[in-house]
Amino acid sequence: MAVKFMEYNIDVYEIDETNKYRFALGSLSEKTLFVFGVNPSTADDKKPDNTIKKVMGFAEKNGYKSFMMLNLYPQRATNPNKLSNEIDRMMMNKNLEVILHLLSLKKEADILLAWGGLIFSRSYLPLCLKEIYQSIKDYSLNFYRIGDFLKSGQPRHPLYAGYKQEFQVVDMDKYLQEFNI
Repeated sequence: MAVKFMEYNIDVYEIDETNKYRFALGSLSEKTLFVFGVNPSTADDKKPDNTIKKVMGFAEKNGYKSFMMLNLYPQRATNPNKLSNEIDRMMMNKNLEVILHLLSLKKEADILLAWGGLIFSRSYLPLCLKEIYQSIKDYSLNFYRIGDFLKSGQPRHPLYAGYKQEFQVVDMDKYLQEFNI
């Protein structure tokens, strides 16, 4: 099945002054797919990277008009193993602030979990997930993954998923409990 990509129109691009941290990338519409990855890579407000291209394809395939890319941790790195060894609390707090603001603009939001085994790249990443979830769980949210969970129990990264795979509902409380967070 050929998937046509939505136009790359970015009207939300939140970065720090050095562009070493990206907090949000995307657009809000009447039907936005919010996507949580591990950390941002090279995509910016002018040009998508391969992960964003796949996110756009999945969003389009599932009837969304736009996407909003968010991350468990906002530090840019093409390889999550290059992330800082220690969490930068100030940047994580800013990440939470942006996430909360964007979700507060919607009455209900669909969130695609999209990090694969990369969540194990740094010990603080599962803690970032828990902190984000604790901050947003009172919103009206629907959580999804692409296809089945990986053998590791994690949601599939879009870059490594085929468009034939369907979105599946995720019970976040159960997931976090099984993941022992």
